[in-house]
Amino acid sequence: MKKIISIFILLSLSTASYANWFQDIIDCINKQAAISNGMMGNQLALSSSMLSTEKDMQKLLDHLNDHMTSHSGYGNYQFHDYQSYGSDAKDWSTLMAMADRGHGGGELGQIIGSVSREFPSDRYSYNRGVSDSQAQRYYAAKSQTMLAARAASQLDYNKIQEQIAYQQMLLKQVEKSKDLKAAMDLSNRIQIEGNLIHLEILRQSAFINQQQAISEQGSVISALSNAKFLTKKGD
Repeated sequence: MKKIISIFILLSLSTASYANWFQDIIDCINKQAAISNGMMGNQLALSSSMLSTEKDMQKLLDHLNDHMTSHSGYGNYQFHDYQSYGSDAKDWSTLMAMADRGHGGGELGQIIGSVSREFPSDRYSYNRGVSDSQAQRYYAAKSQTMLAARAASQLDYNKIQEQIAYQQMLLKQVEKSKDLKAAMDLSNRIQIEGNLIHLEILRQSAFINQQQAISEQGSVISALSNAKFLTKKGD
């Protein structure tokens, strides 16, 4: 009897131990499944977030591209040529020819006509009084240069206030720029207008340099005339 009871107790303990071990396995499997499901959910959430970010980035790039390729119209916006002297002054020789005529096309030609009438060079009267051909050419060059320089200086001065108003008008458009491309176009337009003004100043410097060169040429002519006179006197 004791032997039977002992066997029954052993079987009971073995069964309980087996049941606990089996439950541990089930619990472990469930935990692994929960972990796997959680990781899969996180991966799906991460993938969805990345896809949403890529779409947002593409929208931003498309929006930026639209702003960088638009046509603002600022390149020709209320364009006015304040710097050109006209076709009659496209180079130095044509400018001197216009000064020699005492009139020409455009605003510069009009001012040359006005100054020429006020102070005529009267080259022909000079040539009748001075027969030396070199002196005649020098007088023509000096009078034409003086006339052109004075007319150009007067014209540029008259345009200064208009140029200031023109720059202010362009600056007022800064706040009206609708996108980045328009703002960049307007900035470039204002810079170009500033460059044109610098070129205008450079042209005035060229006039001054030419006048100085003409004056120095007169000194050379005088020195040469004196040398010829002394040479003849010595002979």
